[in-house]
Amino acid sequence: MDISRPYGELVKDFLNTHKYQEADVNGTHFHYLLCGKGTTTLVLLVGGMGLSYMYMPYIKALEADYRILTFEYPYVCTDNRKLADGISALLRFLNIDSGILIGSSYGGYVAQIFARKYKEQTAGMCLFSTAGLSEKTISQLKARYEKIAPKLFWVLKHVPYSWLKPSMIRMCMRHAENVSKEEYAYIKDMFRYIYIDYTRELDIHMTELLFDLTNQTPCTADEFEYLKDRVLLILPENDDSFTPEMQQDLTDLMPECTIVEGIDSGHISTMIEVDRYVEEIKRFAESV
Repeated sequence: MDISRPYGELVKDFLNTHKYQEADVNGTHFHYLLCGKGTTTLVLLVGGMGLSYMYMPYIKALEADYRILTFEYPYVCTDNRKLADGISALLRFLNIDSGILIGSSYGGYVAQIFARKYKEQTAGMCLFSTAGLSEKTISQLKARYEKIAPKLFWVLKHVPYSWLKPSMIRMCMRHAENVSKEEYAYIKDMFRYIYIDYTRELDIHMTELLFDLTNQTPCTADEFEYLKDRVLLILPENDDSFTPEMQQDLTDLMPECTIVEGIDSGHISTMIEVDRYVEEIKRFAESV
């Protein structure tokens, strides 16, 4: 992965060679990218920022061997059940029978919600820097979010968004503690670029989806029994977004899953250890 160039240049080059398309599927508008080649489709589910181009280093590394689909989460999908239904409809619209779901952080939750309802469309799952939607984890999320949710939504809706962006960047940079000086500079440049055009509307939308996780019916291990030997978990150490207990809940939900250890750069590892993640994705996809 090239971290020597400005992040904005990398995004511009990527978007010049990877053309997004638009589709209205059952009343849901998708801005999506379908690229690559191969018999296996990887469905990349973005995290809490909601920006699919953040997967660009993965797409560039994987598209020679795999068909890749990624997209933003449509605004009309105001909760995670609607989002899962919309993703299912998009796969049918694109004539994709099934795919390997790759979800990082919030995207890992989306993968679980989708996989337990749309088994026939789920060939496997790769879940990174995330947690299980177990009863215990949902209770922890409720305890964390219920009191702050009303205040946060008020701030997002009423405070000038330009005033909030510097604080947002500082919050994002808290994830970059166990990285090199060069990696820190790359991550900071990335978030500064992202927040140039990041909108209040997108922030509110993603926050609504995140808080809606507390309304989900808890997942159980038997719901994922059909994915035996078809789940890859990479759960970094020092992840300040997900406690070891939340990570263990995810491991307990996934029967006979493949677990990759030895990554200690925390929640931001998916953005700076791309080569390692790509290697594990390829190894896993070849075994499914």
